[in-house]
Amino acid sequence: MKKEMIILTAALLGMGMASAQEQEVTYSDLIISEYVEGSGQNKALELYNGTGADVDLSAYSLMKQTNGAGEYTNEVTLTGTLAAGATYVIVNSGTSSKPVDAELAALADLTENKITAFNGDDAVALFKNGEKIDEVGVFNCGKDNKWGEDVTLRRIYGEGPTATYDPSEWTEADKDDFSDVGKFGADVEAPSIRMVTGEASDPNTIMVHVTELLDSISAVTVSNYSLDNGATVDSAVYESDREYVVLKTSALTPTTEYTITVNGVTDRAGNAMNNATYTFTFGYIDVENLAALNDLRESYVEGQAYRITNPVVVTAVIGKFGSGQNTTNVWVQDQGCETTLGHSMMLYRIEENASNLQVGSVINNLIGQLTVYNDLIEMQYIDEASMEITGETADVTVTTVTVAELLGENGMDYQNALVRIDGVIFAETGSFEENTSYNISDGTSTIVFRTNREGSYLGEAIPTEEVSVIGYIGWYNNQAQILPRVKEDIFTPSANESARRIEVAVYPNPTDGELNVRAEGRFDLNVYSVGGTLVLAQEGLDSEARIDLSGLSKGVYLMEVKTAEGSAMNKVVVR
Repeated sequence: MKKEMIILTAALLGMGMASAQEQEVTYSDLIISEYVEGSGQNKALELYNGTGADVDLSAYSLMKQTNGAGEYTNEVTLTGTLAAGATYVIVNSGTSSKPVDAELAALADLTENKITAFNGDDAVALFKNGEKIDEVGVFNCGKDNKWGEDVTLRRIYGEGPTATYDPSEWTEADKDDFSDVGKFGADVEAPSIRMVTGEASDPNTIMVHVTELLDSISAVTVSNYSLDNGATVDSAVYESDREYVVLKTSALTPTTEYTITVNGVTDRAGNAMNNATYTFTFGYIDVENLAALNDLRESYVEGQAYRITNPVVVTAVIGKFGSGQNTTNVWVQDQGCETTLGHSMMLYRIEENASNLQVGSVINNLIGQLTVYNDLIEMQYIDEASMEITGETADVTVTTVTVAELLGENGMDYQNALVRIDGVIFAETGSFEENTSYNISDGTSTIVFRTNREGSYLGEAIPTEEVSVIGYIGWYNNQAQILPRVKEDIFTPSANESARRIEVAVYPNPTDGELNVRAEGRFDLNVYSVGGTLVLAQEGLDSEARIDLSGLSKGVYLMEVKTAEGSAMNKVVVR
């Protein structure tokens, strides 16, 4: 099955700057240059002065018709001076319940409601000394003709003023796209080449990814593209809703460097790419293992594919994890690694081979692009056609860590690693639910324990005693979290072999303040908040002691009891 975004290429060694408009256009008068009909009260108009001279706005006004009724009213008279080459932005003032987006509001030169209270069927016109000189929208269209609903309209540079609306002079952007408001003219940036991709298995095809939707005619004009190293461009295919052009070429050689040059391809506003260049390596770059791939976090090339030359082992297979997408994510580690730290990776979107993978599966010839999404490093656009599932199984390495280590200075290095945390207490009670966060602590600190949609633990009772947990380390809001795979990743009691678990009685629990603690022999006692802060410590207690917790705030605490024989952790609720 062909993937929408093909992999394997694009090592960026240099990118030429895409040019803007070749020459400045002089307008006969002011124009309406942008119309924003967004969500809620996100409504705005932009005027542009391309006359080459400063303009006194007192001769100008704006009027609007209502619901396509065919009569211009709601006049707003303008004041002040609009400098040559400048824009003037009018933004709706919004309401307390429906405020205007802060990004849009910050661009306003004038805030008012009469002219900007439109909803997609209200034409707006610019008048000079009472004469209509420019118009956006279909006049006298009827209220059911939503020509301008949920859209941002941008004037093509060089068009207007036009007293009767001509839709061919305008381009459409997405609803609530304010990125060009306040910017218009010859200095508007042309589209640039974002990356070049292709498949080593198809040496006659590359995809040129660009930053803007393109004019369809210029995008498929073969003469607008050229390659060096004796390669040629033979044909171009462009679909109007995608930001890439598919080029058919003469045969390209894997691992060979090429430079593509683009001239005369324009975006839909007429901004042209002239002498826009991009240097890429066709094929993939070999790296020894996942550890070497992780080392590229700060220097990887967007769009470049990398091949792992050594085998990797599957540590987790999670279908549809964390989103509504019909996809499967897979976690892998270097085969035979002694620690999972730095030797692990997430593979985003395994589609064709998902059913053939299980924990322990060995994969050779893993190829894909490296990316960092929300600070989480991962591999995407996996070349599943080249992926070799050997049919062998191998042992999976699990690294034992503390929560403090995961949240510490080097915590980011644990991303995607399969780890184990011993001596864990859950702050919550009840049953496990899908896609839900829980707080767990091992006495050193607290971390989020996040369930997925399909774990066999869903519906099971949350442990009320000390346990150990296994899971892979994800990343959310710049913070590590541990995600279990199956029910067996949460087991009781704690299997921390380094210290024997002693028997301790704690009652009443929950408590209103006084707590009885009974252990065998002399013991020390520490009480921690769920965040890992020590809030109470007592030493040299003998067999049974009464502890006063009345000075603590209501909530959940962790109590650690230590004797010469071992230790135990218990959850205590102060009410």
